[in-house]
Amino acid sequence: MSDPRLEIRNLSRHFDASKAVDGVCLSLSPGQVTCLLGPSGCGKSTTLRIVAGVERQDSGEIHVDGELVSDGTSSLPPEQRNIGMMFQDFALFPHLSVLKNIAFGLTGSKLERRNRAHELLERVDLMGYGEKMPHELSGGEQQRVALARAVAPRPKIMLLDEPFSGLDDRLRDGIRDETLKVSARGWCCGSDGDA
Repeated sequence: MSDPRLEIRNLSRHFDASKAVDGVCLSLSPGQVTCLLGPSGCGKSTTLRIVAGVERQDSGEIHVDGELVSDGTSSLPPEQRNIGMMFQDFALFPHLSVLKNIAFGLTGSKLERRNRAHELLERVDLMGYGEKMPHELSGGEQQRVALARAVAPRPKIMLLDEPFSGLDDRLRDGIRDETLKVSARGWCCGSDGDA
């Protein structure tokens, strides 16, 4: 039997006297899509940020394909975890074009990075938008750019933090379907707003 793609063991994070994450355990298989549900402030985003490596836990372990990536005392940096993260606010670089936002963080030659960015622009239905700046895009278009940037390096695990919360119902349905299509490899783990 193979190791889980992602395994979280007794994950905890405290801020002063407040427990943001308290003993979270989770095991996800390759191809599994999972959603963390709960009221605002219950620790969903903090859990995802810890798994991605942008925040440290106080205790507990995180394993990817059986390899320990963080245990509260030692931790692989985010760029070595092979985990993609799409933040709730999209976190697009305002001074970079759409194409450069998507290519940011990719390795390889300039041509390889550019080709990968163009491939993803097509997959999220934004061909012709490569030279636009983030402020020139609608919320849904920014969302698709953030998704393309997150999947660009082909991560083993994809984390989405409230990816559809700022969209109207019609756009939410379309972007959700597109997200599942783009992440056809099946590596999504997301948080959603109030349950």
